[in-house]
Amino acid sequence: RPRVNALSLDLLESFAEELHRAADDPEVVVAVWRSGLPNIFSGGFDLADEGPSAVHHMPGERTVRVRNAQTALLDIPIPIIVAVNGPAVGLGLLMPALCDIVVAGRSARFGLPEVQIGAIGGAGHARRILPEPVLRYMMLTGRRVSPEYLQQCGAISLVVEDDQLEEETMAIAREIASYDPVVVRNNKIALQMLQGVDDVATVYAIEHKWGAAIRASRE
Repeated sequence: RPRVNALSLDLLESFAEELHRAADDPEVVVAVWRSGLPNIFSGGFDLADEGPSAVHHMPGERTVRVRNAQTALLDIPIPIIVAVNGPAVGLGLLMPALCDIVVAGRSARFGLPEVQIGAIGGAGHARRILPEPVLRYMMLTGRRVSPEYLQQCGAISLVVEDDQLEEETMAIAREIASYDPVVVRNNKIALQMLQGVDDVATVYAIEHKWGAAIRASRE
C-alpha cells in the first residue's frame, strides 16, 4: 500500500479481481470500499508505475488495466459503498464516482489536479456525479473541494463526522445486506442500464424486465 494510497496498476488489477470474485458469490449482497490509512483515501494513480512519462500519456497496458478496474465497478451487479476519508484526488476521485453510494467524512477533500501536472483525463467518469459547472471548475483550476460542497451539488450521498464514517457506512451496508440478494442485484443492474436513458418506453421496458426476473426467482 503506497504512502498516499496511490493506485498502482497491480493494486487496480487486484481490486478488479476482488470485485468480480464478490460478484460471483451469490451470498454477497453489498461491497464496502474504504481506505487502510486513517487520514487519506487516495492520492490518485501511482505515477511511479511508469516513470516520468506516465504524467503525459496513458499507453497500452496501463490504459487497459485502469479501464478494467473502472469497468468492474460499473459492471458487477452488487452495490458498492465507498467511505472517503481525507484527500481523494485524480483517479482517487474518479473511482468512487463509479460507485453506487459515496459516504464522506468531513475531512475529505476531492480534487482533479491533472491540469496542475500537465495532464488531462477523467471528465467522462467525473461527469457521472458532477454537474457540468462543478466539473469544469474542478478540472480547469485543479482546486480541491469539500464534501459539503459536493453534497450540495448532489454529487455524493452522505457527509458525516470523521469518527462516524465507518459506523455510518457499515450501517448502510447492513441495511442493504438485509434485503433479498436477487432483488438488490436486479435493482443495481436496472439502475446501470437506465443510465442516460430518457425515453419513457425504454425505461419501462428495462424495469419490467428486471422486475419480472425478481418475480421468476420467487416461483
